[in-house]
Amino acid sequence: MEQEMCIPVNHDDFIHDVAYNFYGTRLATCGSDRCIKIWDWNKQTGQWILNDSVSAHDSSVIRLSWAHPEFGQVLASCSLDRTMKIWMEADPTTKNDIGRWKLAATKHHSAAVHCIAFAPEYTNLTIAVACSDGKVTFYSPTDPVKLDDWSNSSIIEFASGVSTDSDGPLCLSWCKSRFATPSMIVIGGSKENCIRVYKQAIASLTFVEMLELDRYESAVLDVDWAPSMGRSYHLIATACSDGHIRIYKFWSHPSMAKSTLSDSLF
Repeated sequence: MEQEMCIPVNHDDFIHDVAYNFYGTRLATCGSDRCIKIWDWNKQTGQWILNDSVSAHDSSVIRLSWAHPEFGQVLASCSLDRTMKIWMEADPTTKNDIGRWKLAATKHHSAAVHCIAFAPEYTNLTIAVACSDGKVTFYSPTDPVKLDDWSNSSIIEFASGVSTDSDGPLCLSWCKSRFATPSMIVIGGSKENCIRVYKQAIASLTFVEMLELDRYESAVLDVDWAPSMGRSYHLIATACSDGHIRIYKFWSHPSMAKSTLSDSLF
């Protein structure tokens, strides 16, 4: 049975993203008011209760990503101010107390950061950061407890030549299946209007291109990866400015590969 609920999040401007935690018991929202708000689900009242409101960035907050709970209560945010930030819950026992969430680390980039995503938990704590400079940077913490220092483990040069904010955003999505080895990620970009799949090199932290999935006449706005989970193929969805959503079958194993991947299901 469908049930609609309205949450008065009280952002002062556009809301750009909402993100559930792993269990669906916590919700984070962000917007052009440069704030992040964290909400907790109250089972007794059936309401979302404000946990904390954070003045997070110097410009619009575009995207949020929760780490797996085995790493603690960790939230990442990215912004047009060219930064990616890591937030940690300072004291879980203090309810509805302003300042409950603390900034753990900040990474600066040369262009606007449009998309971030934590890797699946079985690959350890890693986050992918996609910028308008045409690069996807991967970070991992040197101390998995403090999370105050994140080192660059790998970079994908997605767009050729020099890219700027005016070239548009990059988007990405991890393959979340723990049975998919090595780790894979799909990246889309507006500068070259293409979608590419990358895999992690064996015995290395670097990523190498597997194939270019497709090219379009319009800008690529978003991608999402649905792992095989019992099927012989993965599903990769793309959203473009031409008003079309395209869903592809993708075979990661060479023996299962088809002669072409350019025909979408819809």
